[in-house]
Amino acid sequence: MMDNEFLSLGNKQEMPEQVWSEDQAEEPASVHWSTDAQPEPPESAITVVAEGVSKIFRLQGEVIQAVDEVSFAFTEGQFVAILGPSGCGKSTLLYLLAGLDKPTSGELLIDGVDVKRLSGRQEHRFRRQKLGFVFQSFHLIPGLTALENVMLPMELKGGMTNAALRERARTLLRQVGIDDSRHNHKPGKLSGGQQQRVAIARALANNPRVILADEPTGNVDSNTGRSIVQLLKQLAEQGRTVIVVTHDHSIVSVADVRMKMEDGRITVMENYQPPVNKNALALKKKGRKR
Repeated sequence: MMDNEFLSLGNKQEMPEQVWSEDQAEEPASVHWSTDAQPEPPESAITVVAEGVSKIFRLQGEVIQAVDEVSFAFTEGQFVAILGPSGCGKSTLLYLLAGLDKPTSGELLIDGVDVKRLSGRQEHRFRRQKLGFVFQSFHLIPGLTALENVMLPMELKGGMTNAALRERARTLLRQVGIDDSRHNHKPGKLSGGQQQRVAIARALANNPRVILADEPTGNVDSNTGRSIVQLLKQLAEQGRTVIVVTHDHSIVSVADVRMKMEDGRITVMENYQPPVNKNALALKKKGRKR
C-alpha cells in the first residue's frame, strides 16, 4: 500500500491518493484564502503560511531559541529575501519551510500542506512534489551527468517514460542556460556557476510552486552571481514563490519582500503586505489540538 497523501491543516483524516502529471495545468486545488481585495486583478494564490512558528534546540542543558514566534504569509509570484547575521535563525527557518526539520510550536503550511503533521515517506513526497531546494554547495551527485542529476527527482516521483524524463531535463537545462554540449558532463567538469544552474534546473524538475534557496550565490563569482539572481527573479515572475536566505545585496535589491531576522525573531519586513486576514487563519485552526 502506498503511503498516505499529505495531511492538510484542519483535517485529521487521511487524504485519498492523488497522482499529478506534468501536463496538468494545476495540481489538485488546495485551500485558497481571500481578503476584501479589489476584484481586478485576481489575487495570487497563497503558497506559504507561518503563524507563531518557533524552533527550540536543547544543547548540553541549554535552551536555544533558534526561531522565535515568526509569522508571515507569501503568495505565488513573490521573491522573498531573508537577511540577518550568522546565527540569527534564518537557515533554521528555511529548513523548517523545507520540511527538513519540524517546528517546536506554531502553524506552518506549504502549498496547503501542514508540514508539522508529515511523517516518514510523506515527508519525502512533500519535498519531491511541493518544493524545489537550491543549496549553496550545489549538492549535485558527482557520479551522474548534469542531465541525470535533473532527471533524478522525476524518476523518484515516477509516472513518466524515460524519453519524457530526458526531454524535460534537457528543456530545463536549456532554460537555465546550460548548453546541450554540457548536458552529459559530470559536476566535476562544470564551473561553479554551471553547477548552480544545474541545481536550479533540478529544483524545477517536478514543477514545484515554492523554491527555497540557501545562499545560492555564495560559491560563485560576482558576475555569475548576478546571472543566478536574475534567474531566480524570473522564476518568481513565472508565478512561483521564491524564498532566499542570503547576504548578497544583489538579491536584496531585486527582492519583492525583505525580511530581516535577529536572535530568531523577525525585526523588519520591508514591502510586506499580508495576503491573509486573521479570521481566515483562525477558521483553519478551529478544533485543532495544539
